[in-house]
Amino acid sequence: SSARGDLNDFNTYYSNFENPIIQPNESSRLPWDAPNRFLFYGRFHTPYGLTFAPVVDMRTGFPYSTIDENRNFAGPRNQAGRYPKFFSVDLQVLKSITLPGRFSKYKAELGFKVFNLTNHFNPRDLQNNLASDSFGGLYNGVGRKYGTRITFVKK
Repeated sequence: SSARGDLNDFNTYYSNFENPIIQPNESSRLPWDAPNRFLFYGRFHTPYGLTFAPVVDMRTGFPYSTIDENRNFAGPRNQAGRYPKFFSVDLQVLKSITLPGRFSKYKAELGFKVFNLTNHFNPRDLQNNLASDSFGGLYNGVGRKYGTRITFVKK
């Protein structure tokens, strides 16, 4: 996929940034540009009411810009480089059960899920200030996460 467009969009002015950096209008890669991506997902039903739902996501890292000590962009926006390659394997296992008694017309799906099963470092933040001693540092990777799920469905 490719994502190019206007970098001074509506969200630039009305987002959750207290003091947004508004620069002269420019068209370039958008922050979610990922030209090389492989995505696999599915739902596999097995005996005993178990369902496995894996997701494998592998893609090029998103583009970023560099800024100077005054928070001005240094060079063309979103063309200073890319985050490292993103890789994540997620898995959800569901068990379908029929509810007892007067609720027998419903079933429940009880589930367990694991996000980033391989615990791959996928940073979400980058120190892009050229004046920083930590310039180029990658931070805020989400490690392996666990969760549960309960869904009620009418048969």
